[in-house]
Amino acid sequence: MSGNDTPPPLPDGTGNPLRVLRAADMPDWSQPFEPDPRFADALRERLIRGLTLPTGVDMNTSELTRSLTDTTVERPGALPYLTVGDVAAALDWYVENLGARLRGAPITMPDGRIGHAELEIGGGAIYLAAEFPDMGLRAPTPGAVSVSLMLSVDDADAAARRAEAGGATLTRAPYDAHGTRTATIVDPFGHRWLLTGPAPADPHGTDDPLRPGDIGFLSVNTHDAARARAFFHAVLGWEFASDGRHVSSLNHPVVVVETTGPATMFCGYAVDDIDSACERIESAGGRITAVPYEHNGRMTADAVDDAGVEFAIYVASPEEPRPDQYPRADGDMSYLTMHTRDSARYRAFYGSVLGWRFAAGRMADGWEADGPHPQIGVAGGADGESAVPMWNTPDIADAVARVRAAGGRVITEPERQAYGLMALCADDQGMQFYLGELF
Repeated sequence: MSGNDTPPPLPDGTGNPLRVLRAADMPDWSQPFEPDPRFADALRERLIRGLTLPTGVDMNTSELTRSLTDTTVERPGALPYLTVGDVAAALDWYVENLGARLRGAPITMPDGRIGHAELEIGGGAIYLAAEFPDMGLRAPTPGAVSVSLMLSVDDADAAARRAEAGGATLTRAPYDAHGTRTATIVDPFGHRWLLTGPAPADPHGTDDPLRPGDIGFLSVNTHDAARARAFFHAVLGWEFASDGRHVSSLNHPVVVVETTGPATMFCGYAVDDIDSACERIESAGGRITAVPYEHNGRMTADAVDDAGVEFAIYVASPEEPRPDQYPRADGDMSYLTMHTRDSARYRAFYGSVLGWRFAAGRMADGWEADGPHPQIGVAGGADGESAVPMWNTPDIADAVARVRAAGGRVITEPERQAYGLMALCADDQGMQFYLGELF
């Protein structure tokens, strides 16, 4: 039909095909004509999205009329609109690694930038656009994320492994809390995601007691206990029980012990059976220095590993609660880094004795122990063997000032990491530790 042709008359005597939609103009027809509900919903959704695009991004006619029968996703109260440096690469990455689905064709601007694209993901939708500096829209910078996206997944562990294999940075390994299991990643385009799935069934019961391989207690072994108590009280606000040893203000058992041996963190690990654990220690090249004895109602043994590092093992009581993987309370230890000359040796010994598995970390010859709570990392290639804890603080700038005021030393000024702000310090007797202000 050419532009000069006129449509043939309809039964109502007009040439307007839309008149058929008006019941009043149709003989013997008393009911209004209702369009297909799916068509109406899809058209309404496309029109709304066209009207809500940011200033400077135009949607052409074909965008409004494309695939009107596609499934639409309801709009939440606030829909994430991500700015990324490379939209095309980001779309591919989210589809491949987070299970997203591209909805429609991206809108390309005259200069080649993608001004608008849509993904359906996790039962909802997100929008993406390239950077528009003149509008103040820029992608996140490394270590600076202001918004986190929570994505529901079937299996947080599997989702985290998939994302990490695809190039994401795992900033918090999967952990259980509040009835869910969550892992935190930062994708290759700088956006932070909380991958949240159902918590696995707990074979140890609903109260989640301490498990074999967990750190049951920590001892700050120091040459002058009184000075250590004063220092950590000033820096971290630790309060002590009447015995002067136990830190009463923390959620996890920590004691300060005076020793003539190495000034270090001494760990007590939970095991399921004291005798078989002693046998594993000796088979792996370690040595039992104090045969099993009863301590605070628990069977305990002291040992050294195959590099001469002292530690203890003990059978935890069913009432001992399991600590979080990354404790967040002020003054608590959120992470323990084991510095060692030979990481392969370390992994072989503790894998055999405590059943730990290890995954490669972000640093060269760095490893994460998969299993123990709180989290343990391994740093190979060190000059010697040492354990360096990270103590939580709500304000790292104030904390490093308190370190100096208490006679300690700030080795590295606060630096931004993927998980928060971190500074390496030493107390007034030279023992090193990290301060961490977690995001």
